[in-house]
Amino acid sequence: MVGRSLSGATWAPAFISYGDNNRSSMVRVPGGRLEMRLADGSCNPYLAAAAVIAAGLDGIENEIDPGEPLNVNLYDLTLAQLEEKGVRTLPQNLKEAIDALDSDSVIKNGLGVLADEFISLKQMEWVEYMRHVSQWEVDRYLEFF
Repeated sequence: MVGRSLSGATWAPAFISYGDNNRSSMVRVPGGRLEMRLADGSCNPYLAAAAVIAAGLDGIENEIDPGEPLNVNLYDLTLAQLEEKGVRTLPQNLKEAIDALDSDSVIKNGLGVLADEFISLKQMEWVEYMRHVSQWEVDRYLEFF
């Protein structure tokens, strides 16, 4: 299942959700402070901040209700249970992330003229990645055929 590690423990969010003090959520609100758990050290902090601000402003302007916080371990739920709760999965690779960004007018407008250039660069990066044969593929398939 998505988000699960081999050890059974993970600190990385895999689902689009929020909760109070819930480490399985993408956004935590422990003790009234906001903790965005989505971005990691490999992101551009300026673009990430611009995206969060754009999303927040859109939520305020359109009075979007985020619903009740999910305070359960989302990794314990099945995909059917997650779907019942309206919880979607975060993009699982660069291609899915690029496609999600490209279809999100709120974030693209928030990033302004940088959005299309960023998407184009990341699409080229994905093509380059897909042309690479990984060690896992070599180990798994070299002698298989």
